[in-house]
Amino acid sequence: MDLVRRAIARYVALTDAEWERIAPLWAEHAFSRGAAICAVGQVERRFYVVQSGVQRLSFPHDGQDICVGFAYDGSWCGEYASFITQRPARFDVTALTDSVLLGIAHADLQALYRDLPVMERWGRLIAEELLVARAAREIEQMSLSAEERYDRLVARSPHLLQLVPQKDIASYLRMTPETFSRLRRRR
Repeated sequence: MDLVRRAIARYVALTDAEWERIAPLWAEHAFSRGAAICAVGQVERRFYVVQSGVQRLSFPHDGQDICVGFAYDGSWCGEYASFITQRPARFDVTALTDSVLLGIAHADLQALYRDLPVMERWGRLIAEELLVARAAREIEQMSLSAEERYDRLVARSPHLLQLVPQKDIASYLRMTPETFSRLRRRR
C-alpha cells in the first residue's frame, strides 16, 4: 500500500492519521493478460493505481479497436468518466500483461471525499490533471503530423516502445502500423 500513499502524495500531503483512514479502503486486484478490467457498457466500480503490468484504454469503432491511452507502473488506471459518474463505460480497459492494480471502490472514495478535505482536494487535482492532459492530447492529434506525434511519444514515454505492441501504439498515435514501422526504422 506504500505505492498508493506515494501516488496520493504526488498531489497532497497526508498525515499519518489520514493515511490510517485511507489505507484500509484500497485493495489489490490481479488481472491476467487479456482480461477486461472494465468493458464498454459496464460501470467502473474502482479507481486504480498500477502496481505492475500494462493496461490499454480503447473503444470499438467501425470494426476497429481504437487505443486512447495506456497505464503502467505507478500510474492511475480505470475508466475514470464511468467511475466518477457511475454510468456505463464508453471505453474498454484491458490488461496487456499480467497486472496487479490497487483499487478503491467508488462508495469508499466518496466517503473519503466527505470526511477528509485533503482527499477531496486530491480528487479535484486528479480530475484537473486528466482534463488538461486530454486537451493537450486532442490538440496534438489534430495539429501534429504523424512524425511529430511519434517523436513526442518517444520523448515523453520511450519505455512504451518496449512494453506495448506496435499495433496499439500505432492506433494510439492515429496512424497505420506501416507508418509506425517506417517511423521507428528511421530512428
